[in-house]
Amino acid sequence: MRRREFIQCLLPLAGMPLVFPMWSVANALGQSRLRKFASVPDDGRVLVLVQLAGGNDGLNTIVPYGYDEYYNARPQLAIPKPDIIDINGEIGFHPSLLNMKKLLDNDRLAIVQGVGYPNPNRSHFKSTDIWLTASDSDQIQETGWLGRYFDQVCPPEEDSGTGAACVSSGPPAIQIGLTSSLALLGKNPRGIALRDPLAFYNLVSKQSDSHGSDPSPVPQTTAERELAFLRETASAAFSYADEIKNASELGKNTVEYPQTSLAEQLAIVARLIAGGLSTRIYVVSITGFDTHANQLGTHAGLLHQVADAIWAFQQDLDNLGLSDRVIGMCFSEFGRRVYENASSGTDHGTAAPMLLFGKPIKGGIYGPHPSLSDLDRGDLRFVYDFRQLYATLLEHWLAYNSVDVLGTAYSTLPLIDAKITGASGRNIIPDRIYLAQNYPNPFNPATTIEYGLPTPAEVEISVYSILGRRIKTLFKGHQSAGVHRMQWRPNGLPSGTYLIQLRAGNAKWVRKARYVK
Repeated sequence: MRRREFIQCLLPLAGMPLVFPMWSVANALGQSRLRKFASVPDDGRVLVLVQLAGGNDGLNTIVPYGYDEYYNARPQLAIPKPDIIDINGEIGFHPSLLNMKKLLDNDRLAIVQGVGYPNPNRSHFKSTDIWLTASDSDQIQETGWLGRYFDQVCPPEEDSGTGAACVSSGPPAIQIGLTSSLALLGKNPRGIALRDPLAFYNLVSKQSDSHGSDPSPVPQTTAERELAFLRETASAAFSYADEIKNASELGKNTVEYPQTSLAEQLAIVARLIAGGLSTRIYVVSITGFDTHANQLGTHAGLLHQVADAIWAFQQDLDNLGLSDRVIGMCFSEFGRRVYENASSGTDHGTAAPMLLFGKPIKGGIYGPHPSLSDLDRGDLRFVYDFRQLYATLLEHWLAYNSVDVLGTAYSTLPLIDAKITGASGRNIIPDRIYLAQNYPNPFNPATTIEYGLPTPAEVEISVYSILGRRIKTLFKGHQSAGVHRMQWRPNGLPSGTYLIQLRAGNAKWVRKARYVK
């Protein structure tokens, strides 16, 4: 058994309270010391990955209804033209994706057509591994693409001395579910899996009471390194239990989510972000997309769940003042074949569209639809390598050099309109003055204030009571063009709502901040 396989089998022990018995964590891990993971840069930005597990049929998601080849290949499964939600006269949404059309109309959805990779593999397991590790189809990669990102952007504090540049309110990554995603696996433990914050806290609080500060020696066996890794993972899970529970209780959903598993997962993500966790990556998932037979009704229901859950999530983020900080990406291990099969379904294919959503996303259609006549053994030829999208997220959202993570330079796409410092360290100049919503909000003990200047200006940042009394001036003076951030700690002040005011030249902006003790 390879190290990666061993760790994937054991990682759920740190976050599966409803599956493994209590003694699994307490006895198997011994006296782990309570040390947190190294964390991530404090820029407040969050990436949510939505995994459509099973291989989503891209042709019946973004439907090429303007092409006769589509209807010729799918006499039973093709979506009738009158039912399609038109996008540009050639392609349109499946009728279950009305809420995705709303996001597109509001410039919050990017559709990247024909995403795949060279020499595609049609095995669920191998292709999923390829997507989660960002490896070539003939390569075995021991770590996930986000695990490698975390290894480099914030290595262990004792090894790098960079811990002071990182925040630690929450783990770097959280998988909402029963197992930690391979995408998060690095050389050091980075993510935890949990299905419910309160259940997670209840398990961990009971187990951590018996843990001393000094760990017992790891048994000298062939799995010694893996056991040590698992101890560190569980130890970090214990140390974050309070923060996760507090964030879940402090953060409040503002909309009613659909009663589906995916919607419930995204509701948890919204609460944790609103509650103040600095977690950078969240992974959620929905299963059932392996539609070999009787596809029409099953697929329609799945797409409906995806669209409605993401729409509710976006509405919630808007109400919470978090929309500027969060983007999401839907992905699946492959698409389906162009031609329907004899069971009124579709078999494993290759390329498919990918959807990116959020306020910072530059909405629209990216790339031409893959040819429906020039096929590769009955499958679509890919237009974009999926690692181009990973490179785009790394460079333009996570602000890191993608070559260091992916090992190869991939061209990026203009998908993100983000006011952040790029991977080169160059401060991107915003096109307007802005004062972002402070994060976290509500907060305790501190919150981050971000604002941007298109040109140098005289700036004053002040905090006022809700009645308009000045509480404190945080900064007053000349500042250069660019994006600026500062922290505010209302030491000694009572809980309540405060006003953060930015004055730049003759302009003034105000945001409400809620401090909760």
